[in-house]
Amino acid sequence: MISPEKLKKILVGSGYITEADFDDAQKSSQDQGRDISDVLIFRGLISEDSLGKLISGYLNIPYADVRRLFISTEVLNLIPEKLARTYRMIPFEFKDKKIKVAMENPEDFEAIEFAKRQTGYEIEPYFARSEDVSKALGQYKKNLKSDFEKIISENIKKVAPGDNLEKAAEDVPVVKILNTIFEYAVALRSSDIHIESQSDDVVIRFRIDGMLRDMFKFQKGIEQALVARIKILSDLKIDEHRIPQDGRHKFNIDDEVIALRISIIPGFYGENVVMRILRETNRPLSLEELGITGQGLMTIRENCLKPHGMILVTGPTGSGKTTTLYSVLNMLNTAEVKICTIEDPIEYGMNRVTQIQVNTKTGLTFAAGLRSLMRHDPDIIMVGEIRDEETAEIAIHSALTGHLVLSTLHTNTASGAVPRLLDMGAEAFLLASTLNIVVAQRLVRKICPSCIAKYTPDETIIKRLSKDLDGEFDKIKFYKGKGCDDCNHKGYSGRVGIYEIMPVTEKLREIIIQRPTSEQLFKAAVSEGMITMMRDGIDKVSSGLTTIEEVFRVANEE
Repeated sequence: MISPEKLKKILVGSGYITEADFDDAQKSSQDQGRDISDVLIFRGLISEDSLGKLISGYLNIPYADVRRLFISTEVLNLIPEKLARTYRMIPFEFKDKKIKVAMENPEDFEAIEFAKRQTGYEIEPYFARSEDVSKALGQYKKNLKSDFEKIISENIKKVAPGDNLEKAAEDVPVVKILNTIFEYAVALRSSDIHIESQSDDVVIRFRIDGMLRDMFKFQKGIEQALVARIKILSDLKIDEHRIPQDGRHKFNIDDEVIALRISIIPGFYGENVVMRILRETNRPLSLEELGITGQGLMTIRENCLKPHGMILVTGPTGSGKTTTLYSVLNMLNTAEVKICTIEDPIEYGMNRVTQIQVNTKTGLTFAAGLRSLMRHDPDIIMVGEIRDEETAEIAIHSALTGHLVLSTLHTNTASGAVPRLLDMGAEAFLLASTLNIVVAQRLVRKICPSCIAKYTPDETIIKRLSKDLDGEFDKIKFYKGKGCDDCNHKGYSGRVGIYEIMPVTEKLREIIIQRPTSEQLFKAAVSEGMITMMRDGIDKVSSGLTTIEEVFRVANEE
């Protein structure tokens, strides 16, 4: 990858852009966590072709425009996918026992030499932009669905009917089908796998970037063997079909540890399974990577570094609240502090953190676990969720007695957290004294970087935005994904958070004592400078991270 310093030397030195324009674009790229070249292109300061040719000319290495290049399977297979992704290279032509390879860093001679040894052929490096290489690497997946469908269809024919589910679950075809489903779900970055029994067939659905997609359909009957196999893997009762069962299972794919959190429930047409995919080898994301930037980032960090008080994250199920708490814990996790958590479930193990799993069958509730943790000499406590009056009371008391307490609530807005806690029986004056900051959040789908393009939204959106933004509409730029192989022609790839960050100022403390409604507190917080979730979403729209339709979908302020 070309460093920003070298890129500046190339572009400013050639007179293509001014130093001021480059420095401003670089600041934006750092704030947004995006590649500097993308920002330059989005701002219209340089075209993709011109940028690629300037860099290749500076390096004295030929330029390869691999964006729209169809690469044959035979050429792709010359360099294994794992090697190509590791060294960010893509083979695009083979001739005279020489492989032409596009690379984002064609000066990586170690990678070139390694590829030469692995393939047995000469390697001729070409320069390609990082985003173009990413898009081209997606061609390794172009046959993925058909390959998996072929494996599944071949093995379905081999599944032997019968009443002995335990034997069927151990049969090679059933094992292969389930393993293939797991591998495909992980390859597509799915968060959940759904196996749904219907009247005439069985549907396999994956949740990708927050949306469910139909992936496979099977003949009726095979689901019994599949569910039995899942029960065996997760140590559940194979002969129990009348009550819900929960379990866990771990497996490895390409040196990555994958954990499945499994839920099986009886349905009208048979048992249904949902498996949450947890990548255990993933490091906790930083707050910046989650999409928290600028003043909001500074405000959260400032409040998290206070020695005591409460930090709350709110939002509906699946909005990323726990991920945000893990990011904060990772930031605070040093040798000088003792961190304890009570969670349901524990989604990621963290070194140097005492983590307790809720177990209601044995009486280990959030409240009971929190009470026990208070005797464990903690500095920082994370409670997975405040669900009831007892947990709220203990959490507030913990914050009052010199602990930093982090937790989540199911409210739609940051201001809604206060009336919710008051409804649970919390004393207003205690809540006003302990609450440091409340963060409300949603997840929106990110525009696919490989097919992003500017566009003009329809009249309905323009009218709504013109009203909401009160004259600022002309400053906003709109982008969307056109759809490509990388994003399965959806126009989106990955997700990012949009946030409403409410630091509890002295003025807000005075208002909380008066037991305000959510609307009253919201208006007061905005007057104190709080950026609303809609405002944060629109900022991310204008920077090309997401679409206005996504922001309206999750942050409707009706």
